[in-house]
Amino acid sequence: MLKIGISGVRGIVGPSMTPTLVMDFASAFGAFVDRKPVVLARDTRVHGPMLRAACVSALLSSGCDVIDLGICPSPILQKTVRRVKAGGGLAVTAGHNDIQWNALTFIGPDGASLNPFQGQEVLDLYHLRDFEKAATDGLGRLSTPPESSFIDPYFDDLRAFVDADSVRQARFKVVIDACAGAAAPYLRRFAEALGFDLIPINDEPNGFFPHDPEPRPRNAAQTVSVVRAIGAEAGFLLSSDAGRVSLVSETTEALSEEFTFPLIADAILSRRCGPVITTYSTSRMIEDVARAHHCPLSRTRVGPAHVFLAVGQDDAVLAGEGSGAVAAPAFQPAFDAFLSMALVLETMARSGKRLSALVGQLPRYHIVKEKIYCPASRLHGVIGGLAKAFHGRDIDTGDGLRAEDKDGWVQVRASGTEPMLRIIAEDKSRDRARAKVDKILQTVEQMI
Repeated sequence: MLKIGISGVRGIVGPSMTPTLVMDFASAFGAFVDRKPVVLARDTRVHGPMLRAACVSALLSSGCDVIDLGICPSPILQKTVRRVKAGGGLAVTAGHNDIQWNALTFIGPDGASLNPFQGQEVLDLYHLRDFEKAATDGLGRLSTPPESSFIDPYFDDLRAFVDADSVRQARFKVVIDACAGAAAPYLRRFAEALGFDLIPINDEPNGFFPHDPEPRPRNAAQTVSVVRAIGAEAGFLLSSDAGRVSLVSETTEALSEEFTFPLIADAILSRRCGPVITTYSTSRMIEDVARAHHCPLSRTRVGPAHVFLAVGQDDAVLAGEGSGAVAAPAFQPAFDAFLSMALVLETMARSGKRLSALVGQLPRYHIVKEKIYCPASRLHGVIGGLAKAFHGRDIDTGDGLRAEDKDGWVQVRASGTEPMLRIIAEDKSRDRARAKVDKILQTVEQMI
């Protein structure tokens, strides 16, 4: 299985994601940045060293200097790209995908994921094999900077961006599950920066994930148990690249990943109103929050390439997806779980409210998410067939098919990270949301 798109390439390592393929894509990226330095980082997956070596070889042979951060969360990589004024960055991580997957994600000189036009340029270079190889005197140089040179500046900036003093005075007990991913080595540094009592779990960066690295309630059993046992004020689950986060309240409720964005938005927009960017697949909660603060909200296609293009066009103050990914562009144009956790803790500290109380202030909907395997050759036919099933309803085709009614909405779209159709429904009634999804699943199964 292989997914090639404007944000990069991902696949199952071995059958589809091979070192040769990785070298070709890294060579295309080297041509795209025109031999400027590239910052490289990876998560902890066991095949990461192999693919990292392929990237290094290709970039050096393209004439790019490589600044290798080793195992490093993607938001810290992205912050470093901007700080050192590199030509771009390359993250070797599949984020929320399970252990057999890996990916290359391309980062632009501004620290954001490449926009659709830049991503298409890299794809064109790859398909045309239009990348030159440098002569001996033009080869790039490899450097491995000391950890303090990129970790300290990041956490210094984070501490300055949020009200760290309020968090420190609150002396929260916080459980964080790094899922043995890229954030694992840096949890204690994060806790020191904000001054809370850390209880880390799955913080050994060995690359063997203890559970699916997608931050969702179904993966929160360990965090829930520890929060209950020690009476922690909050629990957090991270993706393997530290781009996404979901929450566990002090009452041990494992919250849907959909709550992360509106919870943070409610706090940020109360202090600074401005445009908000989200996707067609995100809960109506964010619409209600933006409306309450009189802030305009725009929806775009799922994926950082589309989200951050819209951020720049609208000069947005906040962006996020229903996956638990949130960005504050004033800090950096990147989905950042460290920032998200810091903003949640800051909100708790400044308001004096428990996490469950803050969540209780949000409007509640019921959302059901499913996915079903669909061969790439059948995607357009299946979606076209479903459009007929939606006959008589107003359909938004901004990202797949999306139809709304007074109580909720339903969407079908092709996944950008797996050979799957994603089916999402939200409603004021859980039973109605479930019924909407089941009806579409039955229809798709008949088509495939």
